[in-house]
Amino acid sequence: MWDFGGCAMAEGDGSRVGLVALPVAVLLLALVTVYVVVFSREDGTADAEDPVSATTTPSPAPAELAEAWRAPAVRAGTGAHDRQATRLWAHDGTVTLVSTAGVTGYGTVDGAVRWQADPPMGAIRPCAAAERTNSAGVGAVLYRAEGAASADADCSVLGLIDTASGALLWSERFERPVSAADATVTVGEEAVTVSLDAIGSVTGFHRFALEDGEELPFPAPPDETLVRPCEGERLPLTARHVGSRVAVLTGCDGRRELSVYHADTGVLEWTHAANDPEFGFTGILAGDPVLLEQGQDLVAYAETGEEAWRLPLSEVRAETSAVAGEVLFARTGETSFAGYDLATGERRWETELPGDTLLFGVGDDGQPLLGHSGEGEGLRMVRLNPADGEETPAGLLPLDPARTADRQRVTLDEHQLYTLTSVPTDEGVTLHLQAFER
Repeated sequence: MWDFGGCAMAEGDGSRVGLVALPVAVLLLALVTVYVVVFSREDGTADAEDPVSATTTPSPAPAELAEAWRAPAVRAGTGAHDRQATRLWAHDGTVTLVSTAGVTGYGTVDGAVRWQADPPMGAIRPCAAAERTNSAGVGAVLYRAEGAASADADCSVLGLIDTASGALLWSERFERPVSAADATVTVGEEAVTVSLDAIGSVTGFHRFALEDGEELPFPAPPDETLVRPCEGERLPLTARHVGSRVAVLTGCDGRRELSVYHADTGVLEWTHAANDPEFGFTGILAGDPVLLEQGQDLVAYAETGEEAWRLPLSEVRAETSAVAGEVLFARTGETSFAGYDLATGERRWETELPGDTLLFGVGDDGQPLLGHSGEGEGLRMVRLNPADGEETPAGLLPLDPARTADRQRVTLDEHQLYTLTSVPTDEGVTLHLQAFER
């Protein structure tokens, strides 16, 4: 399925990040955020030394996607504090809707309810969740604890859900206040990684074994065979994660080091020693390659830990940036988009798209899927070849014209595309889940 990252998608994970969420970041300008997958990848090249403009020839009208089914409306919160709890996960015959109303699995064939997951003991309702499940269909949800003053005040109960059955595999209660807007959780193949605050504090960073919920140790700092000797104690200062990578900043004798670990195993992959005593990072966009937000720049690191290139953050808009194949896809202006070579940071192409264009996600084939309203008839979706920015129609979602300006949450499997739309009613805002053939 598609990778979502809060709008910025990196490595197929989602994680909240300073850039792209990223991050999700994500990122969330309307009632429900966006997530998706793409169809197929086209080959293409562009000279990194001479960026080219992608074709701007108008695309033919896309074919309208046929509706397969629609589920009954769900009364759930859709305000600013509720968006962290709203997720769509599609896996192996089940599409799972996570919202403040609960966690429900629907059959992908007919939209019938297959199960409803019970919250963990001491929890009330979801307040945040992972952007996607792992390859086995296991997802993570953070719940509001009983007695919390508000949904955003104490999002401190973690539950792991098997989306095949809706079973709660295990749960964990954090003994500290947790804001839904600041928490980030990802589910790997062997471990669940959680950050409980926006500043990346070490005390708010946790890893758990996927199988039984046993808490795993904090990644060990690099030893002196890899970095400079430390007269005092080498201490972790901050930790952030995205996808399958964890980045940790450590301090030693007034100097700093950046170390990157595999999130599942906790194994150290590389260390970068910095001479600047103020060296640090405030966000992580991607883990493969590692892209960090440092000061006013986005900095890329090679597999050896050496700095590879940097770009001004003004060229990389958080809500529409993602790693796509061998390219960093980024919105650079109101209507301008560009593809940067991941190896060199050179701009390979640039193109113009309508100002209301939204990034829905990046597929397993590395192609971004985007959408924009098209003359009131619905939401036009297009895919871009990341090698040269060439645009290909990807279907028309026949949404109510009044809803096309809203941010949609979208996911898909090999047969269908699923959309989640917020609709105002006399009784309040409801969530509408629909499936479309593709």
